[in-house]
Amino acid sequence: MEEKRLIITAASAAFGQSLLALLGSLNLNWPGHPRVRVYDIGLDADTLRELDRNRVEVVQVPEFCPHWRKHFTWKIWCWNDAPAEEILWVDSGVVFLKPVDEVFNAISSMGYFVVPTYHLLTENASFNACRGCGVEPSFREGKMTLAGTFIGFRKESKMLEILREALSVALVEEYIASVERMHRHDQMIISLLFYKHMGRVLMSDGVVYCGWLSPQQTPEQKVWVHRREILPVDQAHFAYHVSTPGQPYMPASPRSTGRFHAGWRKVFGAPERFIRRALRGQLRKEERPYDGIRDKS
Repeated sequence: MEEKRLIITAASAAFGQSLLALLGSLNLNWPGHPRVRVYDIGLDADTLRELDRNRVEVVQVPEFCPHWRKHFTWKIWCWNDAPAEEILWVDSGVVFLKPVDEVFNAISSMGYFVVPTYHLLTENASFNACRGCGVEPSFREGKMTLAGTFIGFRKESKMLEILREALSVALVEEYIASVERMHRHDQMIISLLFYKHMGRVLMSDGVVYCGWLSPQQTPEQKVWVHRREILPVDQAHFAYHVSTPGQPYMPASPRSTGRFHAGWRKVFGAPERFIRRALRGQLRKEERPYDGIRDKS
């Protein structure tokens, strides 16, 4: 290991601007954060120049298997490759709102930090994933899927074994590929292996650390998973501050977060995402599953 703690992320061309916003949000809203490493899975030349200008470390993901660029297989490879004892993975379509030092404290003390997606493994994990992870399909019952958007590991002993096994499983395409739209690639594999090896898994608040509707979805929210719905003015502000000092900055809610979403959250509360994604899955189950990477906006 080269160092104690490291934040890692990855991006393709479609997420270049989101990546810069992520880095700027770390600089403004968590100025004492650990060092960041960016994995290149198809970044455009302009973004790479900007990263180089700001002295951000970039590592190109190699073609480590035939399907390395599909099904989020590259994400599990990055978890294994990251040269630090403790790592925090953050998707590039995310911005930080406040410091999260407690996340690394949890990684140090427990060996991991996870949050739920508020969706069940019975819908998110395929039979093939179960076979690859060495569990029966019934093993999924009553278990919540762990989010791959924001997840941390201490890379030693049992947790290191889980990461290595996850990559071994992911190298077999049928184990990580989604058969149905609601299957969740890397998330189903890491979730199955966590439950298999850890038994009971302690989860943190998925809205505080993975709030997806707006940066004010809940009091004390610390991370917003905007998935490119961040307003252009806020994205530009963060991007300007990749390495330039500035004051803490709170982005505005996306335009799509209107009265309907506010009313929906008020009525359904915490299960909102579960209900919304379940309905989406039922309505779109005939559509082709997303294979894990975007090259165009």
